[in-house]
Amino acid sequence: MGRYRYKSMKTHEFFMQIQTEAQAREWIWKSRFGRDGFRCPHCKEKKYYRHISRPEIRTCRGCLRQIRVRAGTIFEHSKVPLLIWLRAIFFVMQGKRGMSALELKRLLDMRSYATAWLMLQKLREALKERDDKYKIEKLVELDGATFGKREKSTQVTVLVAVESRDWIDENGELKSKAGFAKIKMTSESKIRAQEFVNEYIKPGSMVNTDANNSYTKLKNVDHDYRVVEANPEILNHWLPWVHKFISNAKAWLLGTHHGVGPKNIGRYLAEYTYRFNRRHDPDSLFHRALKACSLATPKTAYALSG
Repeated sequence: MGRYRYKSMKTHEFFMQIQTEAQAREWIWKSRFGRDGFRCPHCKEKKYYRHISRPEIRTCRGCLRQIRVRAGTIFEHSKVPLLIWLRAIFFVMQGKRGMSALELKRLLDMRSYATAWLMLQKLREALKERDDKYKIEKLVELDGATFGKREKSTQVTVLVAVESRDWIDENGELKSKAGFAKIKMTSESKIRAQEFVNEYIKPGSMVNTDANNSYTKLKNVDHDYRVVEANPEILNHWLPWVHKFISNAKAWLLGTHHGVGPKNIGRYLAEYTYRFNRRHDPDSLFHRALKACSLATPKTAYALSG
């Protein structure tokens, strides 16, 4: 995940530094290309021409290609002003419990609930895409979980893996804590479990699971399992972090969003996982989320609603 530390940004600092559309554009340029605000994707030139009449475009001085600030980002297919987008990202990432589309609509004084909902879905897709780039390693707990309710036909299966990391406390005692987490909406089968391991866990890692047949013959990793059943004492000892993650994720979904349908639950869980993975540096969440949005694959409304 890297060791770069973003500067924290409190609410009053955000509204002092980003007050206009021009300032919002500049933040996105720098989020995409670094401090210089430009690096041609084609020839790598850092110098550019500005366009007074078309401020969202910069022309590369090297190859003369035009680069649009929204192109190649989640803002590409959106007509919402970039200042509103940045405020939306800031508000969402400031809220520890997440944010509903209705609340975002109210905070941004927007007319359309559908627009607020679509912005949130795009943001969640960007966070998911960012987390998908990383793999977890060393000691990993892996298990499956069901979200939703069977009687309402909203139940879905999710595979969840969480790193377990050892550390020494101030008294010199060896302790354990949760590292990064990975999730995927998929069935709990041997094939899907192996695909999950291949995609999200580094080869050679140690993976602890329960005795479910889906996990007992995993390849490319070291592996151990225990018969857990529903014994909370064994669960807390053998798979403590993955079950805390699942429990807290369910509470988060119910508390803020009052339950989510099966079509969109993956995006909501991706937001929760993104927050979980950066929980030790909450003041940087806006910067990190803006970076994710500035580098994410563009998504259309049709793709997100289909």
